[in-house]
Parts: sequence; structure tokens; C-alpha cells
Amino acid sequence: MSEAVQQLTGIGASPGIAIGRVHLLDRRRVKTPKMHIAPEAVDVEIARLDAAIKQSYEQLEGIKQRLREAHGEDHFRILEAHQLILKDEHLVDPAKRLIHEERINAEWALRRAVEDIKAIFDRIEDDYFRERRSDVDFVGDRILRNLLGEKVEALTPPPDAIVVAHDLSPADTAGFYRAAIAGIATDAGGLTSHSAIMARAFEIPAVVGLDHVTSLVATGDLIIVDGIRGEVLVSPPAEVVQDYRGRARRRVAIEQELLRNRELPAETPDEVRVRLLANVELLDEIPSALAHGAEGVGLYRTEYLFMNRTDLPREEEHLAHARAVLESLGGLPATFRTFDLGGDKAASIGAPTGEPNPALGLRSIRLCLRERGLFRTQLRGLLRASPAGKLRLMFPMVSGMGELRQAKGVLEEVKEELRREGHPFQEDIPVGIMVELPAAALTTDLLAREAEFFSIGTNDLIQFALGIDRVNEHVGYLYRPLHPGILRTVRFVIDAAHAAKRPVAMCGEMAGDPSFALVLLGLGLDELSMNPTAIPLVKSVIRSVTAKSARELALGVLDLPTPDEIEEAVAEVMDKHFSADMGSGKGSA
Repeated sequence: MSEAVQQLTGIGASPGIAIGRVHLLDRRRVKTPKMHIAPEAVDVEIARLDAAIKQSYEQLEGIKQRLREAHGEDHFRILEAHQLILKDEHLVDPAKRLIHEERINAEWALRRAVEDIKAIFDRIEDDYFRERRSDVDFVGDRILRNLLGEKVEALTPPPDAIVVAHDLSPADTAGFYRAAIAGIATDAGGLTSHSAIMARAFEIPAVVGLDHVTSLVATGDLIIVDGIRGEVLVSPPAEVVQDYRGRARRRVAIEQELLRNRELPAETPDEVRVRLLANVELLDEIPSALAHGAEGVGLYRTEYLFMNRTDLPREEEHLAHARAVLESLGGLPATFRTFDLGGDKAASIGAPTGEPNPALGLRSIRLCLRERGLFRTQLRGLLRASPAGKLRLMFPMVSGMGELRQAKGVLEEVKEELRREGHPFQEDIPVGIMVELPAAALTTDLLAREAEFFSIGTNDLIQFALGIDRVNEHVGYLYRPLHPGILRTVRFVIDAAHAAKRPVAMCGEMAGDPSFALVLLGLGLDELSMNPTAIPLVKSVIRSVTAKSARELALGVLDLPTPDEIEEAVAEVMDKHFSADMGSGKGSA
């Protein structure tokens, strides 16, 4: 590569390759005027704040309406999260209280209220929840600009431009889709930021988390966004551009070819079938999942209902949301994971705070069993939605039979309540667990007596089994899915579950990487659940080789002592089956 090329590495948030001219979006924070006000001006400032909030709500409603008219009901619901923040008493009431008690202007009061909420999100360990901090920031910025009479809507970039910004709101991303931009690159953000979710839904190539791309480019610069590898190339020479144009054409051609097979099963030539499903956290993502050939939803993350709010979702919300998911799948199954909230989020419902290690503290099923009322509310909503389709329930982070029995006991109590109240529900809902802890993996044979299915969550299982924090820059290099200890653990879970005639899925990041597909097929997994865009390629790999040869590969690598040797052996086989241009499909569990 030419020395003139600046190559930046971030997070590939939405796959694809985009080549185009930069449209730099200036999202520098608006300067907040600060002043003390006279007592008689308090009501005026509160009225100004109310008017700006109302204007902000109407602006988002207008964006939603334009999306609805152009694209139906699929892609606007994330904007409703920002509308909920606008109505949140924990933002609005503190701002009004500051105006009244400290006699300060609406802009200053709003900024202080926003910063207080953001400080709470900063203390959250979980990436998904921490990234909701930016949503509060976007809403605050919108209200502030309306208070100041400034233009709020993003400038419309030219078609085929690559938008570069510090960060983007869902409203920005929705507008860019309508403008037919080529790609997105941002300083901030992660895989679970709302702008990344919408970029994937709209299939706009995107790289986020680049730290300082906005300081290195100017409007009009030529750049390449590689959402597969998570790279951005600044001012590439002609030969590099030509190479990437070739890659992009090959990728599009391969994708089109692969999508022709979306109605075909993921079945090997010797007739071994694997079900390919989608990991989903928003209703808006389901149309894309179906378009890519998903046979259902293998992991529906219910945590989204708890986002961007300080109150708790009601039973009717759980019911309406789950019913909408099931109806949109048209009879295909959906596996709902009960809420996987971490220790920091537990503070909002009165649980202990300040845990030294929230990832291993009061979270997931532990929090469900402690906060039974919260758990029962969710289970009631999910059960009542079950007649709308094929619903499966899955409990996260189960460590042993005791927790599984307690969770199933709560479920049975809820069922009895619903029977007494006359609410219909599906009596025989399959109940399973995620295998994320080594203790669960090693007792799969025991758990199989009462769990009807298993889903291996490799993201947590790998870091707990190897004793590493996968986002820690000092030890992240040790996060190796093809570590012999991980492969042997996965094999043990599959063999123990199958001995009890229980199906086993995998829903972690590992499941959506095509370079691992043959090994996972050879180990005997029944289902793989992944980011929807990864499904066509993983299906192609499975359809291209016999299960017999996959088993031979898996058995062979199980005897190799190091991840390097296993990766080399797998790469040698995989190179024969598909193009490196396609990259790997990433998702998270």
C-alpha cells in the first residue's frame, strides 16, 4: 500500500465497501449560554423549555412520518426512543427544578440535567447500555438548538457521499438513507449504538469508533470505508481505489448470487441440516433478517425495552412488543432471552450499586430471581404474546440446576396466575438456557434433564473460560474462539445435550463468522444464530461441503495444542471454499 494512504482502524459496524467523497458533518456542541434570571422570568423560561421539547418531539415525528411513507413501518421505531427521552420526567423535571430553585436560564438548566444523566450512563460496564449515553446527548442537543432557534435537521449530503462525523443520531442516519449516501465513518460509537443498528438495517457500509477521523479529513476528500474489516483509507491513490472497486464489485456479485439461495436450506450435500437464525434486538431488524434468509430469530434481546427510560416497562409493553415480533415473523420461531441487565443497570430498580465487578455480579438471571416482580412482569407479557406465533423462552447466565429450577418455578407461578385470570397463552412453550458460564457447560448433562434446549453464548463463555476481558486492550489478544479449551468445551456441551436428545444452538459472535462455519458444523451444532447479513455466506459454506468432511476437520483440530495451529488448519480448508472479499459476519450476544 502506498505511503500516502492513511489507514485508520475502527469497528466494522455495517458490512460493505464504500468509495466516495467526504461530507464532513459538523456536530460540534452548541455553546450553552449561562445566566441567572429574575424571579418573574422563571415561568417564561419554563415555558420556553416546554416549547422547545414540543418542537423537538414534532421534528422527530416528522422524520418518522417521512420514513413511514417511503419505507413502511420497518425503520422508524428507534426514533421513538428519543421521543420517550423527551417525555422522561427524569430529564424534564430536574431541568425545571433548576430553573425554579437556582433561577438559571433554560439552556443552562437543560445542559446540567443532561450531564447528570450522562454521568450515570458513564458508570455502566455493559457496552450496550453505556452507548445509550449518546442518545441522551442527541436529545439534549436537539432541545438546546431549538431553544436557541438554530437549525436542527442535518444538512442533506449529496448522493454517494461518505458522511464523516464525530457521532450520528438515528435521525441523522434515517435522513442519510433517504439521501442515498454511500457510507458512514465516525469518531465515536460501537456495534450497539443506534446509528450502527440503523446503518445495518439500511445496509449502509459503516465504520465507527475511529477516534479522530473528523480531524484528518475535509469535505471533498476521497476515502474508502471498509465495513467488513473495520478500516478507513484516507486519500488513497488510484491503484488502491481500483483494487477496492474490484473488491466491492466482487462482493456485490457474490452477495447477489448468495441471496438467490435464501429460500434454500443450510444443508450439506450429504443431507445434514443446520438451522440459520438471526440475532435481533429491535423489531426494525426483522425485515432484513428475513430478506437474508433467516429461519427465525435465535436470540431476541429484550433489554431494549429498558433503554432510554428510568421507569420500568409495563406488562402491556412486553406483550405488545413480543406480539409484534412474532407476527412479523409469520410463523417462524423466535427465542426471547429474558432480560440480561447488568449490575449497574440494577441501580435503577433499587438493587445494590457499586459492585467491584458488575460482569460477575448481580446481573441476568440472578437479577431476575432477586427482583421477582420485574421478572414476573416480563414473563406475563411474553406468555400472553405466545399465541401470536412460535415463542421460545431462554434464561441467560444460568450457572446450575438450582437457578434453572427457580426460574422455571417463577414461570409456573405466572402461568397459574394467567390461567386464573383467563388470559390465553401457549402452555407448552419450550424453555432453554444460554450456556455462558463454564459451570453450566460442565453440567450440561444434568441441566438437560430440565432444559429443553441450549444456546451457547460464546462472547461470555470465551472470556470467562479463558479468564480475560475481551475489551481490555492489554489482554484482548488472548480472546481466541479457536482455543482448544473453547472447542473442547463446545464439543462437551453438544455431546452431553445430544445424549439427552436436546438441541444445541450457538448465538455468540463465533456463530456468524464464516471462517468458523465448518468447525461448528463438524462439532454437530443444530442451529447457528447470527447477524442477519452473515447468514447467506455461512449458508453457502455449509452447502458447499459434506458433514463428513466437516467432522473430520473438527476432530483433527481438537487434537492440536494451540490456537495458532488450529487457526492455520482451519484457514487452509476454508480458503478452498469462499472468497476473502466477503469477510466475516459479526454480531454480539
